[in-house]
Amino acid sequence: MSNEKIVKNGAKLRNKQRSSNGKIARLPADIREEINLRLYNGNKGKDILVWLNGLPAVKKILAAQFAGVPISVRNLCNWREIGYWRWFDEQQNVASMKNRGKYAAGLADAAGGSLSRGAAAAASDKLLEFLDKKSDKDPTATDVAKCADAAAKLLKSEQNNERLEIARERLRHHETALRLKRDKQYRDGVAIGLRIFEDAYARQIAAAPISNAEKIEAIGLHMFGKFWDPRPIPPPQV
Repeated sequence: MSNEKIVKNGAKLRNKQRSSNGKIARLPADIREEINLRLYNGNKGKDILVWLNGLPAVKKILAAQFAGVPISVRNLCNWREIGYWRWFDEQQNVASMKNRGKYAAGLADAAGGSLSRGAAAAASDKLLEFLDKKSDKDPTATDVAKCADAAAKLLKSEQNNERLEIARERLRHHETALRLKRDKQYRDGVAIGLRIFEDAYARQIAAAPISNAEKIEAIGLHMFGKFWDPRPIPPPQV
């Protein structure tokens, strides 16, 4: 039986609200998962029952709760109608979520790596699809209100994205300016150091028996002249 036919046949049973409380429902989750996979892959019921009733864990549960009576064709059919279809719907939902995730990621890549822009692109696509469907009919006031609200939200989202991008660009410029300023300070310091090393008078000051504060003031005045802003020299520690 094809998967398409299975889906059609199972559609009538998916909305059943009664709970599964039969033999298979009492089995561990990993065994139920394997049963569902075998049903999905089209394994024959009799082959599934031979495998299932031969499992030690299943025998133990059947002995404790069902007087050792093995799982029957009817039990498997009941499980297929309820438990299996619940599992199948869950798999469909998971697959759908994964596909949406891939779609959003693709849109994000196309929008420059921004997931919010990708989501906005997806919403725009849905809005255009809705408008296209309504093109042959006169839109109602509700339709117009919904479209206007959706468009306003998309526009606001895009404006927020633009503001965020501008703020990021300003931050990048600020960081670049700080790096350039720090680099200039370092290089200016190295250049000053070289000048001091090559200046005989500065070396004499550095070798003089005076405090570091006095040496800084003396060398600074010697190197920069009137541009040097002297500071008071603290008295020596006694």
